[in-house]
Amino acid sequence: MELDRDPRGEPATDRLNYTAYRLGRALDRFTENLALSHGVTLSQFLVLQVLGEGKPLSNAQLGRRTFVSAQAAHLVSNELLELGLVERGNHPTNRRIRLVQLTETGWELIQNCTEELRAHERRLTASVGDDLGNSIVAVLDHAARELAGGYFGDDEAEAQAVSRRQITSRPRHVPSRLAASRLKALDRQSGGTTPA
Repeated sequence: MELDRDPRGEPATDRLNYTAYRLGRALDRFTENLALSHGVTLSQFLVLQVLGEGKPLSNAQLGRRTFVSAQAAHLVSNELLELGLVERGNHPTNRRIRLVQLTETGWELIQNCTEELRAHERRLTASVGDDLGNSIVAVLDHAARELAGGYFGDDEAEAQAVSRRQITSRPRHVPSRLAASRLKALDRQSGGTTPA
């Protein structure tokens, strides 16, 4: 027996946020299985992918680039260090900062995984066809840049987004220092009614 649908209902799959989340989950599952087949976790693979750009990074930079805290990035870096996939080096101008970079073994792993990912992306792109410019990655990257909402370096937009929150007890995102100072300024301007 099929239940009656409320006429106000509409499919969640018609909404971009739901569909993007669903796509993200599917891509994460594929990437996790790929990573695990090469002996690393998804978190480790994301760090390797960012380091695969060829630039040594600090744990704080790795955290920002992989959407986790610096502490979490440090833990993952330690795991990768034990696996011999990354190594630590000195920062050229700040001796308190240790930089993480790929070892030769790490480069080999990320290059093999990247080839498999590219093949997967080509299959996805072929199934979509020319309607989207023949590049899912380009379309999603463009959409992500347009909808960043202040969470990728735009402190003004971030402060505005955070100021509109109605629930502040468990924020999913801790504002940057600059955005936090802008929030305080907004709070002073509004007479103390802006959520923290």
